Amino acid sequence: MKILQVHNHYKKRGGEETVVDQEKRILEANGHTVVQFIKNSSDLEGYSKFDLIKLMLSQRASSSVGEEFRNLLKKSKPEVCHVHNIYPLITPVIYEECKRLGIPVVQTLHNYKMICTNSLLFRDGEVCEACLNKSLYNSIKYKCYRNSFVATAIQADVIQTHRKRGTWNRLVDRYVCLTDFQKDKLVSGGVPAQKIIIKPNFVHRPDQQTSTGDYFLFVGRLDRSKGLDDLLVLFEKCPFISFFVIGESDEPEKLKAFGNVNYLGRKDREDVLEYMSKSRAVIFPSKYYEGMPMVILESFSLQKPVIARDTGAMSSMINHNQNGLKYENVEGLIEAVNLLDRDSNYTESLGINALSDYNSYYSVSRGYQNLIELYQSVQNEG
Repeated sequence: MKILQVHNHYKKRGGEETVVDQEKRILEANGHTVVQFIKNSSDLEGYSKFDLIKLMLSQRASSSVGEEFRNLLKKSKPEVCHVHNIYPLITPVIYEECKRLGIPVVQTLHNYKMICTNSLLFRDGEVCEACLNKSLYNSIKYKCYRNSFVATAIQADVIQTHRKRGTWNRLVDRYVCLTDFQKDKLVSGGVPAQKIIIKPNFVHRPDQQTSTGDYFLFVGRLDRSKGLDDLLVLFEKCPFISFFVIGESDEPEKLKAFGNVNYLGRKDREDVLEYMSKSRAVIFPSKYYEGMPMVILESFSLQKPVIARDTGAMSSMINHNQNGLKYENVEGLIEAVNLLDRDSNYTESLGINALSDYNSYYSVSRGYQNLIELYQSVQNEG
């Protein structure tokens, strides 16, 4: 089978880029051909003001990208087009080109862009659903995208225009949601339920040997949106419990002030997995709804339970008292950490279940099977 991947890379590499790379590798490893149509937002740094104005005016559909994409379709003749991200350099023009040539389109929804201009359903440090079931022009007054009226207006215009044209309903054969929670939100925002399937991301299981260590691990960006306030209270209220913290912080001195916190700063993936394999459990206090956090998948693959806020993707991924613990407030977080700290047997049993869930839902073999079933289903409908 020949698959065309479409993705607009972000300026900073993130989880979406990892997913695209992993899907490409596993498909090629199983004998399929993968062609890529990739744009990179870092290229915008070299744009002149005139170029940026042209880009803003072409967000509904870029004619130059359409021609480039059309030529690639005719040359490569893919059997399926798998879209990941199209903003800001690709634009929705690609859907029309695939439709003209009868190529089925699947779209992975890594976030909430279909129903939210900033794609996060998050504003001013808190979850926001102010535009759910409303016109996204409503978001302009909040400057939701890049804290700009103009940038937000452009994003809202693209999504609303294609809603009105029926692009999302007519030209995409299948949407991929990562969790049941995400599907429910997108359906409530108008994405057609009959076109959605649930297909989790997958990760390769690391080679590290695991052991139940004596510290809890946090990995991620250290700011209020990612749960920093909860962490600071936790560190203060649990002075005799050890915590390792990996990630970038604008105020590292706050973390270094705690005698029970080992702040490691930014680490590469191999180091992260090494610390994770020796931890007791992983803490994930993000306030975001999230898409499908790779940190949780990697934790499960290393037989580590996860303590997570009971919201968003975490609500779907964490089965309370099975593969981890969910909490609603900081008191619940403190209680969960204390429980796992004093009961090694319970912690290990949660870890065993976490690994079982990894094997059932998030392993490479399961990920490959999900991809092929997805592609075959849209081909059969054609």
